[in-house]
Amino acid sequence: MTSSQYKRLEKQFVDHPFPVSSLMNTTTVAQLETRLHRVERHNSILLALLCAIIGLALLGASKGGGNVITADEVRTQRLSLINNKGSVVHEWVVHGGMLIEQ
Repeated sequence: MTSSQYKRLEKQFVDHPFPVSSLMNTTTVAQLETRLHRVERHNSILLALLCAIIGLALLGASKGGGNVITADEVRTQRLSLINNKGSVVHEWVVHGGMLIEQ
């Protein structure tokens, strides 16, 4: 295509507005809007489900682990044995290198 033909086509294109309405009519726009609303609703539902699953997983992880403490060595001068209410059931104290029951 020569430059004069190109300029003539360009001029025709500029002189005649591009018919946008022929490409997308109101039915197509309405269908797109409906689909967009449906996709947004599905995304909201999926996001809520994802948050719920993550929350349940975190809750399960925090409840699943026991309250067990393990150590290779414990150093203390006083050792208290307590019940499930927190009351001292028995107590031992180190005094002068000896373990004394109190």
